[in-house]
Amino acid sequence: MSNCLAEQIRKNLPFTPTRSQDSAIDKLANFFADRRPYSVFLLRGYAGTGKTQLIAAVVKTVLEQGADCELLAPTGRAAKVLTAYTCHQAYTIHRQIYQASAAGIEEGGSYRIRRNGAGGTVFIVDESSMIGNESAEPTPFGSGSLLNDLLSYVSNTDGCSLIFAGDVAQLPPVGSEVSPALDARVMGDAYGLHIYECTLMEVVRQQEESAILSLATSLRQLLSEGVGEKIKLRIPAVGDVSAISGAELIDALDTSYSDVGLADTIVVSYSNKRALAYNLGIRGQVLYYEEELVRGDRLVVTRNNYHYCERKDKTDFVANGEIVEVLRLGKQYAFYGFRFVDATLALVEQGREIEARLILDGLTGETAGLTSAQRQSLYEAVAEDYSSVEGLPARRKAIREDAFFSALEVKYAYAVTCHKAQGGQWRHVYIDMGMLSYLPHDEQLCRWLYTAVTRASERLFLVNTPQDML
Repeated sequence: MSNCLAEQIRKNLPFTPTRSQDSAIDKLANFFADRRPYSVFLLRGYAGTGKTQLIAAVVKTVLEQGADCELLAPTGRAAKVLTAYTCHQAYTIHRQIYQASAAGIEEGGSYRIRRNGAGGTVFIVDESSMIGNESAEPTPFGSGSLLNDLLSYVSNTDGCSLIFAGDVAQLPPVGSEVSPALDARVMGDAYGLHIYECTLMEVVRQQEESAILSLATSLRQLLSEGVGEKIKLRIPAVGDVSAISGAELIDALDTSYSDVGLADTIVVSYSNKRALAYNLGIRGQVLYYEEELVRGDRLVVTRNNYHYCERKDKTDFVANGEIVEVLRLGKQYAFYGFRFVDATLALVEQGREIEARLILDGLTGETAGLTSAQRQSLYEAVAEDYSSVEGLPARRKAIREDAFFSALEVKYAYAVTCHKAQGGQWRHVYIDMGMLSYLPHDEQLCRWLYTAVTRASERLFLVNTPQDML
């Protein structure tokens, strides 16, 4: 049975498999034949090693075998990329495994793990390097550990298989030193799982001439061999990677916006402060936007919002990191010491429009979003308006449903930090290199660079690269 399955996967690959792909296929076939519960497969693959094509071949094979296959990813953008290369609909992990509790539906409170009714299903989770086993901030979802909850969801119905796929050279989850979902020791020791694993190493022939991939591969080799005192970038003389100065940036961005559009161009910066500077510069000097917010502006959501849901189970909440486009602007408000505006937004990753109220104070802040002090100030001011509502549950419900308290927190999305960009791909990517002279050239910086470089699918621009790195 496993031999037949392996041959079917090979048949569905669009090229002759590499040595490590061959090994992965054999191990995958053995994994599918193993009916023991509490087994997982860890499919690690670096940039250009054909991980995406292998996943697509596995999906096609599973469906040909008459089994169900569910594709999941940590973010909406990553799910969109996964859908595109497998031709099979992918969803965010949160949408798949959580549903609002009774209190959550009434008050916007907690989300519990839903029952997995899909027995015998193969679950494939891409971009698993982003999945943590603890949350960096308070969360209303399940146990607070996305990894724990995902494992619980898949295992609460018999006959399901779970594959974690991802790139261990990328940044781990915020606050973690490793990517636990791709670490055999963590998954085996901490969770008591039986582990199948494989790491794709060789670059597939179709991508050998890519300068982007060549640079990514050299950074990955630095990670395995040791960074040393200084990260040296091996940039091919010709190809799709260009080192440009800050003086050239405006013209280059203008060309990218004309050639591939705003949606397929991104600037990746090292900090929120640098991202803000780029965003203000791009809006003023490239797009010539004079107002604080205009029709056509692209924004990134900086905090999960459960107020603008259409589904009763609230699984279509507007997620932190989601990209929205301003379609229309309405009335502006100045209340509670903050500024707001009503707007019609396109939720790019969900494919729907919403009428929402935005809080404007975070747009030009140097932090990732509103500060905790700002949120507390807004809560106390809004709560004062509902002090006459009798009963604590009724008062809390009124506050949660208040349009000002529930306003969408956003920032400009032309430049984002690397963690915000992780899981997505853009045709043209600009990396802000100007700060790198002042940072330790260690494994963390190398992972940051590798993650940023691998966001680009066609063109990569390194902006203000320190000369001693070239």
